Amino acid sequence: MTDDQERAAYQRLEAAVEEVCRLEGYKGVLTEWMVIAASQRYDEDGDGITQVGTLLPDGGGAVPHHRVMGLLDFVQTRMRAMAAADDD
Repeated sequence: MTDDQERAAYQRLEAAVEEVCRLEGYKGVLTEWMVIAASQRYDEDGDGITQVGTLLPDGGGAVPHHRVMGLLDFVQTRMRAMAAADDD
């Protein structure tokens, strides 16, 4: 993949994130985002291999680790609170 192709792919990803945010009712300007993705495959021995990664604006090079970790921590905290409040 060329640099231009990679740049275009990340631009399309950011546009998709913005569109989904609008559909979900987000207001204002998108300032930070990340996508967490996981894939599953099997090796030649049939053993499962899971790959987990984050997709960040422009490949992540311009996003400091402390900002990514803060965003993840905030979301984890909210998810834990929702899970704790779930009586099911």
